[in-house]
Amino acid sequence: MRSSELQSALRAHPGVREVAIVSHEGASGEKKLIAYVVTETGYWEQVLAGTKEERKRLEKWRKTFDLMQFGREATSSAAALEFAGWNSTYTRQPIPAEEMREWVATTVTEILALRPQQVLEIGCGTGLVLLRMAPHCQRYVGTDQSKAAMQRLKEQLAQSPESSSAVKLLERSADNFEGFSANSFDTVILNSVVQYFPSVTYLARVLEQIVELTKPGGKIFVGDVRSLPLLELYASSVELHQAPPSMNLVELRERVLRRVRQQEELLLSPSFFLALQRRFPRISRVEVKPKRGRFDNEMTRFRFNAILTVGAPAEPSIEPNWLDWSGLPLTMDTLKEALEKPECEILALKNIPNGRLQNDLAAMKEIRTSDPSRTVADVKESVAQTVVQGVDPQEIFCMSNELGFSLDWSWTSIQPDGRFDAVFERIPSERTARETAVDWPKPAAVSDNFAHHANTPGQTNLAGKLTQELSEFIKQRLPAEMTTTEIVLVDAIPPLPAGEPNLDVLNPATS
Repeated sequence: MRSSELQSALRAHPGVREVAIVSHEGASGEKKLIAYVVTETGYWEQVLAGTKEERKRLEKWRKTFDLMQFGREATSSAAALEFAGWNSTYTRQPIPAEEMREWVATTVTEILALRPQQVLEIGCGTGLVLLRMAPHCQRYVGTDQSKAAMQRLKEQLAQSPESSSAVKLLERSADNFEGFSANSFDTVILNSVVQYFPSVTYLARVLEQIVELTKPGGKIFVGDVRSLPLLELYASSVELHQAPPSMNLVELRERVLRRVRQQEELLLSPSFFLALQRRFPRISRVEVKPKRGRFDNEMTRFRFNAILTVGAPAEPSIEPNWLDWSGLPLTMDTLKEALEKPECEILALKNIPNGRLQNDLAAMKEIRTSDPSRTVADVKESVAQTVVQGVDPQEIFCMSNELGFSLDWSWTSIQPDGRFDAVFERIPSERTARETAVDWPKPAAVSDNFAHHANTPGQTNLAGKLTQELSEFIKQRLPAEMTTTEIVLVDAIPPLPAGEPNLDVLNPATS
């Protein structure tokens, strides 16, 4: 059996980027070829686009939301009825109603700051945002594919005549824009919905149409986005919380890896929105902001809002002189002293360590690098001794308000440890808010390939399908004795100095 022929055959498949072939001798002496395959980035996004599989994934989420809504009818608590389905990943229990109310309130506050009047909300659900926003708008169109959620929302609107007169509800999928014309809305909202899209390609198709519907100077608010750069940190945090104290780090690492790979939801890097701007030049500005909130939970730690301006920006922008927090002896106290100085009109800081993530970062480092024989209890004990060096974003937000400053912050620079950038600007007495936008630090290079900025939801199932597809692919091209090859999908093929693959450290993607 000639491994070069097998390697060439597999490389001819559009879903394959790299191949390493190894000859393995079984217990009875028979030899078998094993093909280790690295998949092409974005291949499955291209395959899924517009297919039955894409619709199947959308239908799965629709059924989930319908069942969730039907379950609400059995609850007696008003809070349970309103926030049913919002469960903590850590505890698998409902997120406390107080935390959910703050999550909704801060979201609505941020959207109202955009001065919306003609609004389209895609994925409006049972109206957590719509019911609070509609009274402030001239026109509000809400769409959702869940029949049960829409029925519940209609019932609530019937009890609120002041809101219902401005609202039109349409039961349809997120990519259905039938009946809408260009430049129809000044604000389009997709809040806590894009994680249920089947792929980043689908999301890009939806946003391309939304850009055309948005008036010049209008805004697209993409809220509650799960952060791809923080995925491993999130997975480590959840698995450490759920693991029994006696579990060793070998098993814990496997659980973290499995959670990362078995994600059923779409996660995005802030860089996706920068790539989107390059693809669709009508997007004139991209802002990516960490979530606000007093409560420390998975939504305020690992999610962000993206705001896209379409057409000419309505407000001027500034490019401040940036000070690097990591190179300064700053604390909350020294920051307050700097802002209290009468001559301080504007202060721009980059690379501010995120205090909410410091313990999670310490835990992830322990899980990655500690002796495998150590246990979960050992890691938790070590993390408990962590000295938090960062600042809580909400603390500096509150402090800035107290001192008469507006605060804007950003994750556009995309730091893997969750560091953020912030600009404090003193608000003159005749103004109530900042009137300028900020040119935020950005990464030096951003790939045009959307697949580089997102995960692949349902990757484990797709990997199984690709393995089967590759087996059929080589059967059509190679002699029968070579088609019994075992195919293993891997993340990477690390080379030895001599250039041969080091199979001892290969990490099967389907494990």
